[in-house]
Amino acid sequence: MRHQRLVFLVDGRNNILHPTRKLDMVRRWLRQTNAKVIRFIGKIMVVQVFKILSQQKDDPTYWIGVDPGDTIGICLVRITANNRVKRLLSMEFHTRSKEIKQLLETRRMYRCTRRYFRRKRVKKKGRIPKHRPARFENRRRSDGWLTPSVRHFLESHKSVIRKIAECVPDVNISLEYAKFDIQKMMNPDIEGEQYQRGKLFGYQNIRAYVLHRDKYTCQLCAKKNVPFQLHHVVPRSQNGKDHPDNLITLCPECHVKVHTDTKLLKKLQRKIKSKIADFTSTSRLNIIMSFLKHWLENEFGKDRVWFCIGADSYVIRKELNLDKTHCNDAYCIAINKLVRFDTDLEHESVVDKQVIRFEQKRQHNRRMKSLERNRLYYVVKDKKRVRVATNRNGNPDAFHEVYDTKILPLLKQGYRLKVNPGVKGYRKKFSEVGFKEGATIRIGNRVDVLKGTSGFGYTYDGTIFKLKDMDVVYPYGGWKCVKV
Repeated sequence: MRHQRLVFLVDGRNNILHPTRKLDMVRRWLRQTNAKVIRFIGKIMVVQVFKILSQQKDDPTYWIGVDPGDTIGICLVRITANNRVKRLLSMEFHTRSKEIKQLLETRRMYRCTRRYFRRKRVKKKGRIPKHRPARFENRRRSDGWLTPSVRHFLESHKSVIRKIAECVPDVNISLEYAKFDIQKMMNPDIEGEQYQRGKLFGYQNIRAYVLHRDKYTCQLCAKKNVPFQLHHVVPRSQNGKDHPDNLITLCPECHVKVHTDTKLLKKLQRKIKSKIADFTSTSRLNIIMSFLKHWLENEFGKDRVWFCIGADSYVIRKELNLDKTHCNDAYCIAINKLVRFDTDLEHESVVDKQVIRFEQKRQHNRRMKSLERNRLYYVVKDKKRVRVATNRNGNPDAFHEVYDTKILPLLKQGYRLKVNPGVKGYRKKFSEVGFKEGATIRIGNRVDVLKGTSGFGYTYDGTIFKLKDMDVVYPYGGWKCVKV
């Protein structure tokens, strides 16, 4: 049996109606102009219906199960009056919170470089550069302040939940309220006072602990009784931490060798990196949980929000014999409240073979918007064309540098100067309609998701088409549909 795609419905006054899988009926409304498509969520249509629809005999309830994390699992479940459960929609959203810190570091680097050269130019002109002393008294963080990466992580969860909830009537939200004990994850036997006595307890600093752990021996050549140095296995430039697990003891000769020999560095990273536990995502999740809980209760009401723990979804998943995936966890989270109160449920479709996957991509990339192709200068004579310069000051053949030496002699020989103007790499007309990766497009009678363009357009299933045959029906909005 062919899988029927879900369609969300709203009426003429934008009141939310029950979603449907009756695609033939929806297509007939669209042909008869009794409905129109107002937006897409990936390939899922949100259709506005202008005719009056009959009420359903039984009024089902809808639950959205949310499995939080770097990959957010979402499952929409419909539960009828006779406790029949049907999985309507399964989605995975891959966030980009890991990129935020790297982008901030890049911005900081450019800003420092720009200010350095600005001061240098001012000094060159014989003036005194501006110097503003540091001001700390007026820099107070407001209540509820979060770091940029954590704030982005929280807003991504809100965006995903809001995206689905605004298409379903009287929806209920079930969230796995995850609070992780990171020290327990590192050491399952920890208890009592051991929480206050970490790895460094009794040592003067990290260096003393690492040297004692490595028995004052170089970890490559086994030398002893030399002035040891500590080496970061994952470099600081790649967001490596100063955690003891990321530090090893090396002698000065081996330390130089590791930084110059790429093969030796990779070998050492493979040997040590597997022992390094990264709890960055876990820490972010611990921070946002209270904020997310408070937002859900204010947005949907306390009577429409339910919270469970990971052990609850684990028990349900084992009873239903489901694999460990984000969508399956979200399904178990969605039905958790009914199972908790010993409700006998009849599962109509436990396994959803069609999982829609989204990736979060950067939308406002100023570097792409300011991208410009160089202005090119040619000299032409008798259908012979030679490029002689460009307009970029950083290029060795910039126009003002080669005009007297290279261009002027050719002009005296009868050549004509021709200029090809610079072209914006990011075209305005395309940005207005959302002509970029992730946009929902129509090719003939088929709706698909644009993967990219290079002369031709192509989709995620490998379809190649001419750009003139494509029509953008819904622009890219931050979440890019990568698999349906």
